[in-house]
Amino acid sequence: MSVKFQLASRDLPLILVRVNLESKTKSRLVTAIIDTGATGCVMTQDLATALELDTIDVPEEEKNAHGIGGVVTIEFVKAKKIALDQAETKNMRVAVMDMAVIHNQFHIQGISPKKKVEMILGYPFFYRRVLKIDYKTKTLSLK
Repeated sequence: MSVKFQLASRDLPLILVRVNLESKTKSRLVTAIIDTGATGCVMTQDLATALELDTIDVPEEEKNAHGIGGVVTIEFVKAKKIALDQAETKNMRVAVMDMAVIHNQFHIQGISPKKKVEMILGYPFFYRRVLKIDYKTKTLSLK
């Protein structure tokens, strides 16, 4: 399987892909950042609300996340399916949090609002898969 990707910009070389996200009743094609170093997958509150995803109860100590923007409060939802081309994961726990830091970086770098990111695909999506990134052809493959 081979998937085309875009880089956010030359100065902000984040890999952007189109991902299909499904809830029990809705689906949506969204732009996601590939971040295999992220310990989870993340989406915006607007996306979770639009897809009417149910929240998951988690212990209090799991309600804070540490990242590039510092410590943020999060909640979790369950996505029925996340698909990147033919690679898919079902019933995945996804963190919901403010992604303003990323959106602000895009704005500072002059990246078009058309490249609005609503999700981060982290390590759990890629678990037990081999990911190859070809920057020359701007394609990635998953096995």
